[in-house]
Amino acid sequence: MLIDVYDFDGTIYDGDSTADFVLFCLPRHPELICSLPRLALAAVKLALKQYNLTQFKTVLFGEMSKRFSLEKEAEAFWLSEKTRAKLGDWFQKTPRDLPIVIASASPEFELQHAAKILGVEHLIGTQCDMQTGALTGKNCKGAQKIERIREVFGEYEVRAMYTDDAKAD
Repeated sequence: MLIDVYDFDGTIYDGDSTADFVLFCLPRHPELICSLPRLALAAVKLALKQYNLTQFKTVLFGEMSKRFSLEKEAEAFWLSEKTRAKLGDWFQKTPRDLPIVIASASPEFELQHAAKILGVEHLIGTQCDMQTGALTGKNCKGAQKIERIREVFGEYEVRAMYTDDAKAD
């Protein structure tokens, strides 16, 4: 199967959607401030390479899921005009003669609403249990993206890959 693959953050979306999602949630759920010590410790461990991104994101989304519905907040995030304004107009105008796949390290629960807005049927992202916030697989970056695409499509060929970071993707 021939497909076109698009990275999301920094490519279709102007910035890091997960960072923006967290910043969107903070004023809506000020109780997240109680999580800052645990998140700061996880960030330090990540910087010291004692944690990988999967472990860090599990702590982050775990703290968030204790306080609110990740799915409902993600939907509200994408209903926000500020968020939608960061979606690239160029993507909407891109010819769609092949299946389009968004492959991202951002969590699928966060991007599923963006995929609907963009009219993209195939979304591959970091998988996360929305009840606990725990990642249920590896962070979907680099080689993991290729593995996940293969899980969904079997054998495939990429006609074009659009990304802001060819080395990481």
